[in-house]
Amino acid sequence: MAQDMISNSPSQVLDTDGNVIAELGNTKNTKNISLSEMPDNLKNAYISIEDQRFYSHSGVDLPRTGAAILSYIKNLGSSSFGGSSITQQLVKNLTGDNSSKITRKINEWIKAFGIEGVLEKDEILEAYLNIIYVGPNIYGVELGSKYYFNKSASELTLEECAFLAGINNSPNSYNPFGDKDNSEKITKRTKTVLSKMLELKYINEDDYSTAISKVDEGLKFKNGKIESENSNNIYSYHTDALINEIISDIANKKNISNNFATNYIEMAGLKIYSTQDSKIQTEMEKELSKNKYILKSSNDPEVTSQAAMVIINQSNGYVVGCVGGTGKKETSRGLNRATQSYRQTGSASKPLAVLTPAIDKKIITPASIYLDEATTFDDGTEEGYSPTDYNHYKGEITVREAVESSQNIPFVKIMEQLTPKTSIEYMKKMGITTLTKTDENLNLALGGLDKGISPLEMAAAYATIANDGKYIEPTFYTKIENQVGKTILKTTQKHKNVLSKEVAFILKNLLTEPVTGANGTANYCKISGIDVAAKTGTTNDDFDRWLCGFTPYYTATTWFGFDKNETIKFNNKNPSGQIWSSVMKTIHSGLSSKKFEIPSGNNIETATICPKTGLLAYTSCPNSYTEYFLKGTLPNEYCIQHYNSTSTQSSNIKNTVSNKETQTPISEPVEIQTPTTSEPDNVQINTESSTPFTPEEQTQTREPNTNSQNTTPENTTIVTPTTPDTDNTENTTEDTTQDNLTDIDDTFEQ
Repeated sequence: MAQDMISNSPSQVLDTDGNVIAELGNTKNTKNISLSEMPDNLKNAYISIEDQRFYSHSGVDLPRTGAAILSYIKNLGSSSFGGSSITQQLVKNLTGDNSSKITRKINEWIKAFGIEGVLEKDEILEAYLNIIYVGPNIYGVELGSKYYFNKSASELTLEECAFLAGINNSPNSYNPFGDKDNSEKITKRTKTVLSKMLELKYINEDDYSTAISKVDEGLKFKNGKIESENSNNIYSYHTDALINEIISDIANKKNISNNFATNYIEMAGLKIYSTQDSKIQTEMEKELSKNKYILKSSNDPEVTSQAAMVIINQSNGYVVGCVGGTGKKETSRGLNRATQSYRQTGSASKPLAVLTPAIDKKIITPASIYLDEATTFDDGTEEGYSPTDYNHYKGEITVREAVESSQNIPFVKIMEQLTPKTSIEYMKKMGITTLTKTDENLNLALGGLDKGISPLEMAAAYATIANDGKYIEPTFYTKIENQVGKTILKTTQKHKNVLSKEVAFILKNLLTEPVTGANGTANYCKISGIDVAAKTGTTNDDFDRWLCGFTPYYTATTWFGFDKNETIKFNNKNPSGQIWSSVMKTIHSGLSSKKFEIPSGNNIETATICPKTGLLAYTSCPNSYTEYFLKGTLPNEYCIQHYNSTSTQSSNIKNTVSNKETQTPISEPVEIQTPTTSEPDNVQINTESSTPFTPEEQTQTREPNTNSQNTTPENTTIVTPTTPDTDNTENTTEDTTQDNLTDIDDTFEQ
């Protein structure tokens, strides 16, 4: 009878081509049981914590309502009304009425009184306990019991009943199977329910004490498989994320709870326009469902590896594809690792934490020289902070070379000049929300983080570089229409100019090195005819593997690992890189060739550089190459290390470079000296490095990415010196010792 009081029309989700990809009301997982099948402790637990006067009021708890009205008036109508009885909550769950106006509340009271007039109390309680939201797309206590404890509601113990009733206000916040450890929160809430049951004399002291002891020992959760009634219409991970975004938007704008917002978008017959490109989404799902990405845990054979991938159209911030797990998706609105898991990033953070702010502030150029050698930084401890490059030290190298092979020491030295505080400021501008005061240390340069970063936020940050320095908040939908076609909600994205187009171009060009360079850690990511920028990431003990990158069309981020930290063993290949490469090559098939465009104007300059000194090159400098610079940052000195007095002299240039053996600055603004700063030793250090140059590689002509063209960029300044007019200049040769160890990223390349 209560059901007859409302109309229930499922909402539709459309992809970018206008195709219906989900009917939200059709995948709700629920299973009704009678009140007699529910244990008394379960019914009493809900009554105790939700509506202690349920059996005595007539639909509206007047004392609670009065208090709610006073609060509403005190806050000038800006707060949630609250004070709802179980009968009122049933009305809300059935109608999806979400207006924050007082008229909505009055209408709710009327309907509650009406229900109480035609239904018995036990009928109301039974309907309520069968319809309430208890977990990810799970409704009703029967499936809630199955999901959390893998048993029927009739089998629940007292403490388990208390837990289930206690999470009612925010089930997702108390989920024991999520990425975060909620055990303390769960324990506290469960004890609150038990205390209330004791107070209301639903249980005695002995029952209470026994239950409290079991809660302290830890509730025995066992995730039960929930079969969808319509398994052919399980939401994609993209739709999962879309629902969560819309719930948040509606709840915030209408000042209602997430539960009520959920019911509204599922039952109000809405038309939701998503940003999902189904061709891209299908390709992503196909790749991540492959058996080769499903590794068994060495600790628990029932636990398997996981992965997540996000693809964004950087020009508008639209998330065109999103996958939050490996294998076949078996339920809707479960854990979405693409948006809800926060992981250590390793070297994937280097472009965000180091390169972006350092280039923008003109602390470095791509040609700046740093000494890559074993270095101990003063962190206030006796032993100091000693990040490593796994002994793959390269001596004096340019920033470009450090990016190519992902050397660690140069990035830490740059971070010292930059300061971690400045890095955090930039990363926040690029959409990273999880950084804390604890992250203000040098290990930030190597991706050592307090809380980690989600694949979605990593993708949005990289998209800022790809989008010429403009950050656009990622979104999963564009607008929502009601049943009569009226737009009731539009997405509101934050737009922020973080970098100039010139800085963004320098970054794009630098990040092509891991793809095109001879020692690049992402050289398997090439796409024919299309520029690719990418960066790998690896955390300590191989717990996490990342590939973050972009083309002129799309930005994509891939993570691979176990939910609980465990070393990844993947046949000496990078699984994230394999996923990224396979998907991106497929979705770019048929797209026009496209390069990273040099910004118009004269704010980008070029010069021929000696890679050994980072200075302006002479014709006698081996492996010289053309480098890009922001206007005003060209080196002002010429290399004398490779000066050949027999060469044709064509300029009168005074060179003021100091003897290299003194390790004084080679070129401004960078100094080759060991910096010192404080650095805690209790955070993860990325362990990514590279294979050193072989003698053969050292004799090759260096050809860094110059927009894939051999022509000089328009409106740029070119400096190509030959030999200086100096006397008795000694030609010196740098002697660098190389080892034969293998870079951790190279061992995982495809």
